[in-house]
Amino acid sequence: AKKSSCGGADVGKFLAEAGEIGGAQIVCRKVPGASMNALRETSDALRSKARSIAVVLGSDEGGKANLLVALSKDLVKKGMKAGALIKEIAAVVDGSGGGRPDMAQAGGKDASKLDEALKCAVAALKRELG
Repeated sequence: AKKSSCGGADVGKFLAEAGEIGGAQIVCRKVPGASMNALRETSDALRSKARSIAVVLGSDEGGKANLLVALSKDLVKKGMKAGALIKEIAAVVDGSGGGRPDMAQAGGKDASKLDEALKCAVAALKRELG
């Protein structure tokens, strides 16, 4: 079996370890050293393998924080917005961002708060999906 990995992220492992809230799979992970491009590729791979999924990925790249939120189509139909979620969690890493309802990204100055931002994302998803 070929291991599907994107920029150091093991997509299969992420899916296997995904949580679930309100029938949707939840992947909130740190991918150390990943570029924004690698985060995007990883989120696309995760969304292609799951019917209903919310993906929040964070990485520290050169001392700065990258954050990405991606939602499957059904969650967007329910009224969830990746752009709104990213604004909320980007504030934690002293950053800002935006994007489309299904995918949004942000950069932040404080990569040391990435874990906190991902915890904040889980709380936000529980609120939205629960």
